[in-house]
Amino acid sequence: MRDDRNRWPATVGSERPNLVRDTISIRHVSPARQTVISGNFEDCLTLSGLETAVGGGSDFASGETYALRQRRDRIVVVNGPDITDGWHSAHNVAVSDMTSAYSVIEMTGARVEQLIATGTEFNGDHASASVSRLWHGFGVLLYRHGAKDVFRLHVRSALAEAVWDMFERQIDSLASMWADQRDIGEMAKDMDGAKLTCKEAS
Repeated sequence: MRDDRNRWPATVGSERPNLVRDTISIRHVSPARQTVISGNFEDCLTLSGLETAVGGGSDFASGETYALRQRRDRIVVVNGPDITDGWHSAHNVAVSDMTSAYSVIEMTGARVEQLIATGTEFNGDHASASVSRLWHGFGVLLYRHGAKDVFRLHVRSALAEAVWDMFERQIDSLASMWADQRDIGEMAKDMDGAKLTCKEAS
């Protein structure tokens, strides 16, 4: 049988290189574990062993282990303890291992919020109670991680290829626009310099 594997794009996170354009870099990251815990918010945190869950907007996740608030009765724990799947009657919460269900993409750069804004209304200065949102129609979890210009996005693994391709199209479009803006700026400087030279000559 003919081997046509080289005709298909590499799976996100395996062979695809990082996307780097202008001031933005995009890469795939692989947490060791992602766990969804559903139930009363405080009980979810108690079972996870964490004190708080990060929301969206101006909130920051930090370190390797943290919780994300997906909705009022659900958190996603990243690199948390290995908790048995199923119903935990002592805490009245349900646990699901979602490690393979979510792909995680990290975006870094001074203009990264402009990239995010191509697909959703986003204000990084305002806190949000949830990390859930739609980006170009894809349901994602979006939040800052470690620094103001570093974001992580969790998306269902089945949609990771489509989201990665969308990132590639959007970042190429933005990079082209920024290059045009720089060219216009340089032309304006040259014109100002020419006017100044003519004035001095007269």
